[in-house]
Amino acid sequence: MTLSARVVQVEDGYLAAIDNLSIIGRGATAKDTQDDLVEKFMAWVQTYDGQGTLEKMLSEAGYAGVEEDTELELQFVE
Repeated sequence: MTLSARVVQVEDGYLAAIDNLSIIGRGATAKDTQDDLVEKFMAWVQTYDGQGTLEKMLSEAGYAGVEEDTELELQFVE
């Protein structure tokens, strides 16, 4: 399953967010921001997967059909 993320320039750098999830990456450059978001997303997945609630959290965010063996991909779009 592919999740879309967007990077936007702000006054003091960049912000990145995944559609429908409250995970925010920050950085001085677009690349730093993408890396920060990927790191935070991986930690988020590990946390909810460890609690056994990853599928529920993703479904509530509009990503239905995720199962234990579903591969998640983060794609940065314009």
